[in-house]
Amino acid sequence: MPVSLTLSSRTKEAIKTALAMTIAYGIALSQNWERPYWAGFAVAFISLTSVGASLNKAVLRMCGTLLAFFASLTFIALFPQERWSFFLIFSLYLMFCSYMMSGSRHAYFWQVAGFVCAIICMDAGPDPVHAFTTATLRVQETGLGILVYSLVSIFLWPSYTRDIRQQAADVLALEQRMFRACGDLLLGRGEQQQVTKLIDESVQAKANFDQLLNSAELESREVWQLRAQWHDYQAQLAQLSEGIGRWRETFAELQPLNMPLLLPDLEALLAELDQRLTQIGKMFAGTAPKRAPQSMALPADKNQLEKLSHVQRAAVTVVQREILALDQVSASMFQRVAGITRFETAPAPPVVTRQSLVVDPDRLACALRYLVFLWLVFLTVIYVPDLPGGFGVVAMGASFGIALVNMPQIPVSSAFLPAAGSVLFAGFLYIFVMPQLSSFKGLGAMLFSVTFAICYLLAAPRQELARALALSILLSVISVSNPQSYNFLVVTTNGLTLVPVFLALAITAYFPFNFMPERVFLRLLRRFFRSSEYLTDALQWGRSAPTSRLQRLRYRFHQREVATIPSKLASWAPHIDPAKIAGAEPAQVRALVTSVQSLAIQLQGLQAARTSPQARFLVQQLLPDFRAWRLDICALLQQLGRDPGASGDGKLARVNTDQVLATLESHIKEALESTPAGHFTEADAENFYRVLGAYRALSAALLDYTDNASMIKWAPWHEDRFA
Repeated sequence: MPVSLTLSSRTKEAIKTALAMTIAYGIALSQNWERPYWAGFAVAFISLTSVGASLNKAVLRMCGTLLAFFASLTFIALFPQERWSFFLIFSLYLMFCSYMMSGSRHAYFWQVAGFVCAIICMDAGPDPVHAFTTATLRVQETGLGILVYSLVSIFLWPSYTRDIRQQAADVLALEQRMFRACGDLLLGRGEQQQVTKLIDESVQAKANFDQLLNSAELESREVWQLRAQWHDYQAQLAQLSEGIGRWRETFAELQPLNMPLLLPDLEALLAELDQRLTQIGKMFAGTAPKRAPQSMALPADKNQLEKLSHVQRAAVTVVQREILALDQVSASMFQRVAGITRFETAPAPPVVTRQSLVVDPDRLACALRYLVFLWLVFLTVIYVPDLPGGFGVVAMGASFGIALVNMPQIPVSSAFLPAAGSVLFAGFLYIFVMPQLSSFKGLGAMLFSVTFAICYLLAAPRQELARALALSILLSVISVSNPQSYNFLVVTTNGLTLVPVFLALAITAYFPFNFMPERVFLRLLRRFFRSSEYLTDALQWGRSAPTSRLQRLRYRFHQREVATIPSKLASWAPHIDPAKIAGAEPAQVRALVTSVQSLAIQLQGLQAARTSPQARFLVQQLLPDFRAWRLDICALLQQLGRDPGASGDGKLARVNTDQVLATLESHIKEALESTPAGHFTEADAENFYRVLGAYRALSAALLDYTDNASMIKWAPWHEDRFA
């Protein structure tokens, strides 16, 4: 009875990489090319789980290699005999590549453009002829490795990205579940635990969708032609998620209120939005929409609204605004998807947005760390006589460093042990196995089996860095060439070369910036509160908008800080080890991060509300109250900017806030009673209540942070440690 053998995808991918590695070496050796391991590097680094992902990475590697080709030749031509000037310009170029790598959609392009330039420059030396030959050989062998792996991945078990439309529908379905859960929570019949679970799933699903879209652009001609529309949809999906998050943050103010009674059309509008999201998902599945989106208003019941305090009316107004914003975003998504799926004959043109040039301090810190690291390695090579590896230490350091400094959450020690183990394993093969091989058949069998084992054992996505590190060290140590020679110093040199590289990485983990997780976490909190204070201070009435270019740039910088720091805090939080820092329980740290995210959302909401025109008489009469309120918020933000753990007396702060609201409530009542008829329209009321609700929500979010901060023991966070 015949037995069918079914291979797992893990096994198939390992076989494809091993086969491509063997073929690339075979071609390079048959053509008598020097350094065939450069072709092997290309195979090792572009091998991913789908054809599109591999081709995308292959294109980035080839383009980065070409940029490095021209950059390296330019530097050598400009400074052939001036090593200090050469290394200054060279290191600044690598620093720029490192900065661009950590914030670009094409991070791998900048990574390759950096370390390949280092390899060419350090290998070529001051000889321009040798430099051109080395650079050309690097481009040639990189192209060989890319071509071989691409052909193998296309013809042998091709694994394509699943239908991107189905992927988009799945992510949208998750957002729809989030929308329904939040709607149920607003109507008093949902559970907060379900919403929290969906938040984590949503973040991961959107990240996966972003990666798959990049792959699908190269696999599908249709997706490539409509890539601008797809990127618009990608941005709209992010806006929908952010809108649901802002909407969810308003619920705390509405717990004692009967929302269906206050907003009679609320359930109908929620049902319309839910139906709209369902139709978008069906369009991705190939089903034409039954009807176009219906525009709906969300008026409040005036009789019920008059029974509320002004602060409660403000909360209802904020909810109205957020739901109507979701209505606009979902309508735009419907139109965009109708164009993508060809259910609309004249799709809307893609939206062109311009990114403002704002420096990211965290990216700059990593780039400066890389610059200091490069100079430490370079000075070590210059001033330590007979250092094993010579200027190859700089090339190896540039290659490893540009990856590791842009992942500062990963401890240097966690990368050193795998690297040292790879040297020992590769050294064993080089010393005891390779001398027994007499032809390419034996060498090819060894390359295939070892590559297969590494790719199979390190197949998980989180092990991608370890897999690339193991393969690169293996190929470097065994040093396959034509003809082949053996020298024990090859192994020892490669091993000893790692010492100054990782020593410099360890030093730069503390200088010029301390990258211990708790220290980075504290720095991010301080920056967040300083930026929040700046933006809150800028909200005062009568203050003119930024006019000069420098003022506008500073304002955008602080806006970006408030918008991006919460996600950075979330990425660092899991790396804070409670075993090393007493009082840093993961649940408490997560709660603190959640409160910072809420604070950022409320501050952004206040900024948006302040752009609406206000009735002059209300501004004149209530200006002292709002000014005192804003100054109290600024004072607390300023205190937190100096010490994020200074929670102060939370109970007293809450009492003071309640007193401010009570006083403001009476002043609003007096101001409205003294207003002549016709001077206060519904639009004035809506705009005023939006601002009032935004101030109230910001104060509540700030108090929530201080409550969470008071639960953490902050003293151990400031203690010096080196492990």
